Amino acid sequence: MRLLVLGGTKLLGSAVVRTALDAGWDVTTLTRGRTGAPPPEVDARSGDRNTSAGLAALGDDTWDVCVDTSGYVPRFVALGAEALAGRVGRYVFVSTVNVYPDWPDEPLTSSSRVHDCPVDAGPDDGDYGYLKSGCERVILDAFPGAATINRSGLIFGPQDNIARVSWWVQRVARGGDVLAPGRPDQPLALIDSRDMAAWMLSAPPGVFVVNSRAGTQTFGSLLETAREVTGSDARFTWVPDQVLLDASVESWTEMPLWMPAPLSGHAWDMPVDGAYDTGLTIRPLASSLADVWEWVREHGLPAPEAGERPSEQEQRLTAEREQEILATVAG
Repeated sequence: MRLLVLGGTKLLGSAVVRTALDAGWDVTTLTRGRTGAPPPEVDARSGDRNTSAGLAALGDDTWDVCVDTSGYVPRFVALGAEALAGRVGRYVFVSTVNVYPDWPDEPLTSSSRVHDCPVDAGPDDGDYGYLKSGCERVILDAFPGAATINRSGLIFGPQDNIARVSWWVQRVARGGDVLAPGRPDQPLALIDSRDMAAWMLSAPPGVFVVNSRAGTQTFGSLLETAREVTGSDARFTWVPDQVLLDASVESWTEMPLWMPAPLSGHAWDMPVDGAYDTGLTIRPLASSLADVWEWVREHGLPAPEAGERPSEQEQRLTAEREQEILATVAG
């Protein structure tokens, strides 16, 4: 099998590349070369997929499958779709559950409404989820009957460039008194990038929400498993949502993965049966976190990417602030 990956050096793209190589596929990537290089076995092409000049690096080759991990703007995705029309057997587009405008305020169902973004929208025409919905329409129109839309949940694993789960693994590994947000039985639903990659390589055409099932993971199981795989002496103090809100702790950015009630009640419950019915399997959390810990020990947490605004990594809860809150709770 011949695979083209648009992207291929960050969290999910690198997992797709490695999974395909391990299965004996011939892999081509198109990247800008800003975040590392693909493995040496890859036919690595250099070019900006958002420009005609960059897409020219693909020549006139053909592929059985294209996995698009880097499309964010409909206008640019349309440029690539036009260039690849008739040259790929199946096009897998990585979208997001953020295409649902009512989530997480309302639970997701198979009939939940989706943003109505036009296919010619540009980078300044809307936010992330809105633009992704336009990208989906581009691909569904360009590859009728041959498009797989992956509305992904929260992805983690080795090479996590946003450092949500890996931040927690490192914090637990440091040990001592750990501020744990909310309740230990709060459901989570996270998916290892390698499990998502394996599913995408064999998934049929269609539109799918791809994530683990709600309730198979909890915040408590995440932290307890992190303690087990790192061998730390961490002691967890579960701090109620309202205490954290009163302390002006920013959910998701300052405290990764934490969503206070009532948002947390709907955030993780997603209609994922279609993905499971078409072959999605989820490895044990301990296996994933052990590999995350190995990566963190070797490479550390990723450096924040340059931008006009502070990234999530730059807003994480500091050790000093964590201890101040814990002192308040103890007192």
